[in-house]
This record gives sequence, structure tokens and C-alpha cells, in this order.
Amino acid sequence: MAHAGGGSRVLVEQLYENKYWGPTSSSPITDPNPRLEAYISAARRGAIVDLLLDSAFNDPLDPNGNTATCDYVSAIAVNEDLSLACLLGNPTGTGLHNKMVLVLAGGQGWVHTGSINGSENSNKQNRELAVQVQSRAAFDGLSQVFWYDWFASGGPPPPSPKHTYLPLVIR
Repeated sequence: MAHAGGGSRVLVEQLYENKYWGPTSSSPITDPNPRLEAYISAARRGAIVDLLLDSAFNDPLDPNGNTATCDYVSAIAVNEDLSLACLLGNPTGTGLHNKMVLVLAGGQGWVHTGSINGSENSNKQNRELAVQVQSRAAFDGLSQVFWYDWFASGGPPPPSPKHTYLPLVIR
């Protein structure tokens, strides 16, 4: 993620990504979620960043839930004129259980996928697992999954990027 900048693409599909870590009285200022802040930092460096978070298990009133995260990200995107988007979705109708981060930087694809959710507990206390591989073919293939889910969740069709992706197949 630290190498994503101008000309890069970051695609995040996650069951949940907390707006902040720490107690419920915290905030992104006092206890930032370093994962979320890394996505925002990539957008500040010029990367195009899209986050797709689950809507099925989301509590829209939770100050640290996916709705709050998308509102936070969207406000930053508007205030700083960033290519940073956040969408809530339920493309399968049974919840979005995926935990996937895809990065295309410098023509190289990176895939991070596993069981790690976006909470402090998942990252610090649970025995979670993720695998990261550098593979343009894996990025291209899994980006199709992302764009299918994005579009099925009501997002706009994928923009025409500078990068070459495999064709989006929607069935």
C-alpha cells in the first residue's frame, strides 16, 4: 500500500472496516485505523481508491460501522478532491464476507486476501490469516470479482483506467 500513488489503483472489498480503533469514545484523530488511513494516504498520493464494504450486517447507527466509515471517507474525498470512493453493498444477497485488498502500482499487481477484518481486535488479538502475493494475473482476475460486486451493489461501471484489465464479465 505504501507504494500506491499516482497511476495506481487500490480496490478494497471488506466485511467491515472500522472508522477508528480504540474504545467507542475514540475517533479517527485519537485512535486511527491504520488500514483505513493507509487507503486514504494512497489516495492523497494520487492513487484511485475504491472501497466496497458490507451493507447486510452493517448497523447504520453504529458510529464505528461501515456507514460511518463510508461517510468519513466520502467527506475526505470531497474536501480534498481525491479519487477515493466508498460504497456499501450486498452483491450476493447474503452479506459481503470477503476480505480482499488489490493494488496495481508500477504495473505490478498485488493481492492481499484472507480472514482479517478491519477491527483492532482482528488485527491485534485474533489469530487471523492473510496471504499477499505479487501477481498481475491474480490482480486482474480478482479485480473482475471486485468490479462485479461493485456494479451489483449499485456502483457505477468501472471507469476506463489507464491500466489494462481483463474485460469485466457480468452474468
